[in-house]
Amino acid sequence: MINELELIQLVLDRAATAEEAVSIIADANVRAMSRIQYFVTDATGVTVAVLPTLDGLIVNIDENMPVRALTNTGYQDLLDQLSRFTGFGGTSPLPFRTIKPNPDSVERFALAASASKNHEPVAVSDGFAALEAVENPDTRWQIVVQPSDGVIAFSVAGSAQQWRIDMGEIDYSCLPGPPAQSLNDLPVSETGVQFQPLENHRWAGTLFEVLTGFSDTIGLPPELAWPITDAQIASITCAE
Repeated sequence: MINELELIQLVLDRAATAEEAVSIIADANVRAMSRIQYFVTDATGVTVAVLPTLDGLIVNIDENMPVRALTNTGYQDLLDQLSRFTGFGGTSPLPFRTIKPNPDSVERFALAASASKNHEPVAVSDGFAALEAVENPDTRWQIVVQPSDGVIAFSVAGSAQQWRIDMGEIDYSCLPGPPAQSLNDLPVSETGVQFQPLENHRWAGTLFEVLTGFSDTIGLPPELAWPITDAQIASITCAE
């Protein structure tokens, strides 16, 4: 039995393809899942959506994803409501910000569906433009992934700068701590991110904040956040 964070790490550690990720997820016995939806993609561009529900995990892979987009509503419900918008069989206009400054989950899905309608790769600038169209006041970062190149571009709230992570430049050997880069201390004069081993006390603080936030989503008692943090850090191993 594992929790949500352990499932994410398990997939990252053991899956080389989207299909392998699906197999791992299907075999996992997961508890304490928050209702957050995930995308998984591999270097070939195959895409998987993982949707936690009260009855377990629903996995949609390429051919079962007529629209490659997700927002904070169940995927089937989103598809059912998409048909009311222009371009998808309906008459309601797409809710661009000039029409509605703060679109809801279904409306943001319609905007994302329109941006990804041709299922073809887009330029990084187009990816960020699509994300800006669906952002809301709670948006803290935006990420555009180029799977075939192994490159991740991202931006953070409050900054117009974009940074770049090249997966081929990361040191994957065993280090004193997991490689990390604080979003509060990003380089200003360059766009590249240089990961450094994260000390346990800094990592513990971040993980504690994440687990404390679960009290609002899955009802995790706040007093369990530190014991779980300590247990997860103590359980970490690294194999060359």
